[in-house]
Amino acid sequence: MPKTFLSDKRFITCHSAGKEKKLLTLSREVDQVNRTTIVEPQETKRIIIRDFFALIEKVPNKDDQASIQTFLRYLQSLLRIKQVVPPVVEIMTVIKQNKPLLYHAARRITLPSSNLHMLFQLEMDIMLAHERLRQYDK
Repeated sequence: MPKTFLSDKRFITCHSAGKEKKLLTLSREVDQVNRTTIVEPQETKRIIIRDFFALIEKVPNKDDQASIQTFLRYLQSLLRIKQVVPPVVEIMTVIKQNKPLLYHAARRITLPSSNLHMLFQLEMDIMLAHERLRQYDK
């Protein structure tokens, strides 16, 4: 019997072989970024930047699995945003500068065939990155 998935806010209900299970969806960070599809583009940019700085404060500069997965889920959520072009180059530059252990650990486990691999090839001047991120948050 095929599995049926029904979305219920932050849970997925899985019906399989007469049993029902609730599974947590992706992290809160992904939910936060995906909510931007219903607001104005300028507000979407503000939400992206605020969520990014919240991530910077929350995730430690460590190479442990939980930190890496949180960071990679955040990057995946950025790639899914369709309403505006997120400042990915600026974000990657700031992460590389502020959280070097996390950045390099995540880069090492990202496969070359992954859609995230290209993000780790991006870099720009750190001062310009900060300036552009401030412009998004106006």
